Amino acid sequence: MKTIVIDSNRYVLPESMSTKDVQALAGFLITLQRVEYEYIWGSDEHAYYTSGSAVISLGDVELVTKEKARADRDASRAAYEAKKEAEKAT
Repeated sequence: MKTIVIDSNRYVLPESMSTKDVQALAGFLITLQRVEYEYIWGSDEHAYYTSGSAVISLGDVELVTKEKARADRDASRAAYEAKKEAEKAT
């Protein structure tokens, strides 16, 4: 699936979206300015400021079900733990 990553958050793009539309979307998103803030103590207010544009990247991923992803995670963790235990034993 085609994806777009916006500031470390990955989103699936519609399959029907053309390359031209994807490029236009990415080009538009990179013009946005991220807004951050500092809390102003004692006033319950915030001071807002811009801190640069969003980080945008495009990619492809293979999607699986949530259950499969979790099963794969659990199996890989078990194998990792077993390997660490075997290394300790030697």
